[in-house]
This record gives sequence, structure tokens and C-alpha cells, in this order.
Amino acid sequence: MTKRTKIVCTIGPASESRVVLEKMINAGMNVARLNFSHGNYKNHELLIRNIREVGWKLGQPVGLLQDLQGPRVRVGKLPQVGLSIARGDKVILIPESKINYQLLAASSDKILPIQYEALVKEVKPGSKILISDGLIELKVRKVKKLSSLISCVVVRGGTIFSFRGMNVPGVKIQADVITSKDKEDLRFGLKQNVDWVALSFVKEAKDVVALRKLIKTYQPHSQVKVMAKIERREAVDNFDQILAVVDGVMVARGDLGIELPAQQIPLIQKKIIEKCLAVAKPVIVATQMLESMMVNPRPTRAEVSDVANAVIDHTDAVMLSGETATGNFPVEAVTIMAKTISRTESSPYDDLLETSLPAYESVAVAAADSIHHLVKKLHIKAIVAATNSGHTARIIARFRPETKILVMTEDQATQQQLTLVWGVEARLIKVQNNLNKLIQQAVSLVHQEKIGKKGDKIIIASAYPVGSKENLNLVKIADI
Repeated sequence: MTKRTKIVCTIGPASESRVVLEKMINAGMNVARLNFSHGNYKNHELLIRNIREVGWKLGQPVGLLQDLQGPRVRVGKLPQVGLSIARGDKVILIPESKINYQLLAASSDKILPIQYEALVKEVKPGSKILISDGLIELKVRKVKKLSSLISCVVVRGGTIFSFRGMNVPGVKIQADVITSKDKEDLRFGLKQNVDWVALSFVKEAKDVVALRKLIKTYQPHSQVKVMAKIERREAVDNFDQILAVVDGVMVARGDLGIELPAQQIPLIQKKIIEKCLAVAKPVIVATQMLESMMVNPRPTRAEVSDVANAVIDHTDAVMLSGETATGNFPVEAVTIMAKTISRTESSPYDDLLETSLPAYESVAVAAADSIHHLVKKLHIKAIVAATNSGHTARIIARFRPETKILVMTEDQATQQQLTLVWGVEARLIKVQNNLNKLIQQAVSLVHQEKIGKKGDKIIIASAYPVGSKENLNLVKIADI
């Protein structure tokens, strides 16, 4: 079964071998996510080489998404067994650099080292501190700024392990969104020619603008695309301004579901996808999609429904995190996700309603809409689009036409980046500058792809005059 919604897989110890990567690509992986919260440059360089070489071997382009860590508020280093706390226990949070265990040894309170030193300036008595995806909850009792101590009581206990994430709902973390680590990681990623860079914990549009300036400084001619991860309350509040300056969006439901009440997340997801669709910018739905497959060979029914509903929402891509990075069943997770996507897409429930389609704000959008209607009326076997930047492909895909979208491009970066865009299959081809030759080239590509039969119709989409600066204004129907 074919699928149009793309699959993003986080690569880690469970999936880094060429054998597993090949199986995952064959199962439906389109984009590989490299999480720079983990690993070193030597390891990431090896992963990038393996992903590319396996993709080339299979004749299947695989996009590379570099996910920057951002200013994560984390627990510091703890003993290997962790720190066990129970409801009612007193816990003192103190920056790792300022812990004096001799002075604190006499205290009956438990000591929790933290990495974010400014936290003592930002919380106040009554603030809630969540650890390990919200499973553990502390309530702030006292704040001693001079000694950098945060005294807490345990509301919900458990065992805390080293470097686990911390969330402080309702508190604005003032740390710079782009950390010194992110800057060095970005330099590395640009040298490796990653296709997308995801910025974590975005708060407002200026965070994205700052990242673009860094990219311009480090590599002036880089074509890398920028993605904003929506995982903070501020990002939801400022979403329209953020969307205007990014190339794509990730609905990062993990931290977002801790920062905001969980019951709000499904509706936020739908609204973000709707807004991304309106401006033809790809969107990923991420986190806990098939979480139980970390340890089980089959997902829960609720997880399958979650994937299906993201498809029905018209997301461009769905993402696997720990399932493929460290889980026991990475290939099975991709396989089940792909099957769920295909089955959902074959139903009428994912069809885009006419009322959901954007207004004609340009000739290109009007042309793409005409393609959408022609596909339905004439049973078009394929759309063949010529593009250098990928813009034409994204405009066509925003209308979710129910047929194959083949893209001819001379730019390898564009081919790689389009692996994230719904329904698009990009081929690296030198595009002809003559209309008649372009038509012949499109028909030849459809023959090569073994699409349809003699007499079937295809649509060719391009700028005209052919070869001019991209602006979709040509829609041509041709016979195979």
C-alpha cells in the first residue's frame, strides 16, 4: 500500500546500523531525525553517512533533520541508582556548580542537583516543578536566592535519574533559546549539509530570526530549512508570528503537554496543522505516537488512533522518537505506522473539505487549486511538477490532491527537503527549458515510474516561460 503522509524516525542505538536503517526505509521512513541532546559529533557523522549511503543504495532520498537541544532545564548528575523520593519528602534543588555536600550533609532534606543556575531567580513559593515528563511533581516552599537554594516538598514521588528534563508550568524561563552548545552543533550540522534544522523551545519569532542570522554567518550560501518546535505556552500564543518566519513546524507534544493542560493539546494540534496547511508549510506531529512499542511488538489501539487522527488532520508527517531510537521494535514501529497511514488515507475521512482550502492569494495558488479539481474530474494518474526551490511542489501539496505528485528538480537540497512534504516524490532530473521537451520529459518519467497505461492523463505543472524564476502559472494536461 502506498502512503502520502511522511514518517520521521529518530535515529539512535536501536536503529543506527545499516541493516536496520535499510529495513526502516523499506518500511516507510522518509526523514531521519538526529537528536543533538545525545551523542557526539563522531557518532552523528557516522549516522549521517550511513543514512545517506543506505538511501542512495535503495534509490530513496532520506531527509536529515538536525534537532538542536535548546535551553533544556535538566537535573544534574546523580548516582546510577537515581534519587528516590516519596510524597511529603523535603527536597533541596541547588545548581551543580554550587553544591557543598559537607555543609548540606547535616540536613535531613534530600539534595537534587540541577543544571540551570538561573532557576532560583525565576520560581517562587507555590511554583510547580515537574520532572521526567511530568511523572514526578515538586512544589516550591522557599527560595533562597543568595545561597541559590530552592526548597521543595514532593507532591508526587518516584525515582529521579541523571539529566532528566524539568518543566516549570506558568514560569517564563529567561534562558536564551539558542545556547552555546546549539551554536557549535549548528556549525557541525551545516558542514554535514543537513536538510532541516529544528529549533527547540521557541518562544517568539525573533528566536527563529536569530537562528537564520547564525546560519547566514556560518554558511552564507546554505539552503538549509528552519523548523520551529512548538513546545512552550509562549510559542502557542505567538504562533502566527513564528509561522511567518519559519519553513516548517513541529508540534512537540511532549513538553507542550506538560507546559499546558493535556486536554488542550489535541485542539492546539489541529489549529497548528490548519494554519500550516493554509500557507503551504510542512508540519510534523511528534511525541508518544507509538510509545508502547518501546517494549511491546504491538501498539495500543489508542496509539493507532492517534496516528490515524493526525493523518485525518492533514499533517505532512508523523514522528517516532524513542520507538526507533532506543526501542526494542524500531522496524515494526515504522511498519505499523505506515500501514495505519495507508489505511486511513484510503478512507474518505482524510479528504480535505472544500471549506478548508485557502483563498486565492496568488496565481500560483489558483493554479494549484485548478490542479486539485482536475485530478478529481478527470481521474488524473499523476501530477508532474518542475521546481528548483520546492515552492511549486508545496503549493500543489497543500490542496492534498488524491494522486501521485512527482517532482522534477535539478537541486539535490530541494529533493532532500521535499521528503518532509505530504505526497511529494522528488526525482533529481535536469529539467528541460523548452515546453514541448518538458512535456516529453514528464511523460517519460511517468513511464519510468510505471504509472498508468497508454491513454491515461497526467498533469504537468511549471512556471512559464519554462526555466524562468519559479512562479507556478502553467497547468498542462497530457496523455501518457
